[in-house]
Amino acid sequence: MRNIFKKARNTTDYVNPAPRKLPRVLGTVVLLIAVLVVMGNAVEVIPSGFTGVVTTFGQIQEKPMPNGFNWKIPFVQEVLQVNNKQQDIYLEGQIWSEASDQTVVYLEGVTVTYQILPERSAWIFANVSDYTNNLVSRTLVDSALKTAAKSLASEDVTNRGLIEPAARESLQAAMDEKYGADTVKVIKVVIANMDFEERYNEAIEARQLARMEQERQQIENATNLARAQAEADAARIEAQGKAEAETILAQAKADANEILSASITERTQTQDMINSWNGVLPSTFVTDGENGLFKMFSITPAQTENAGRAAPAASPSVESAAPEETTAAQESAAQAETGAE
Repeated sequence: MRNIFKKARNTTDYVNPAPRKLPRVLGTVVLLIAVLVVMGNAVEVIPSGFTGVVTTFGQIQEKPMPNGFNWKIPFVQEVLQVNNKQQDIYLEGQIWSEASDQTVVYLEGVTVTYQILPERSAWIFANVSDYTNNLVSRTLVDSALKTAAKSLASEDVTNRGLIEPAARESLQAAMDEKYGADTVKVIKVVIANMDFEERYNEAIEARQLARMEQERQQIENATNLARAQAEADAARIEAQGKAEAETILAQAKADANEILSASITERTQTQDMINSWNGVLPSTFVTDGENGLFKMFSITPAQTENAGRAAPAASPSVESAAPEETTAAQESAAQAETGAE
């Protein structure tokens, strides 16, 4: 009986070890799971372009968590991600404003591109409710666009190269004033369409037509003036040419007369008279009352010889005249003198 009892006890001891090891295995598994859960809650991976906002029992920490692999206190700290990439907000509808000269203009299809700076992510998360929708509000954009439009004249207000940079600067100033500097960066403002009200467009068209007509008239007047000036210049040049020609001709005549006057002497005059004499003595003589017969001219032998060569048949000299003619002339002169006494 004693041996049987020992065998039974030994059998019982051999069968019972399995139930004793099971709690240990379960405890190990639970411990491993707990460790994994704790480790999982202690690690936070922030993707690129985002920052983490850490809260400890609901209290937001001022310093944000950078992107990458980070540690946190499990079950105590919670991390929320804030987008720091460039984001767009599109505003539908028309925004009416005025230029600097109170010309009414409207803008529509406005797109604002902005970015939350990483260093201010925690502040944005703590102070702006629903920041993804309310950070860049329509009120701020409308006010910035109106301010930008009023800074430009009507000739420049629809120029996107001028209005868009002005709108970006105005919106950036409004964002800095509301949220503080270096919190939100306004990258650009794009305006799809800008135009004036219809009445102003009609006025612009009429003004452009009037300006075109004025320019055309100015061109026509300038052309007529140029034509008249050209004609006047041509007439002046022609008259000047004629005057210069007459002056040259008169100067030439004067020079010729001067040369001729300089060449005329008593001898040349006498020679000219001899050359032009027809050989007939005058029938009437004039005296001076004292010296008797007026001396017409005096002929030298050389002059007689020259005259003979110039006109041998038609121009005989006075000294070679017939004696009868000479005597008759002397008698006539004597009678005239006697009669005068």
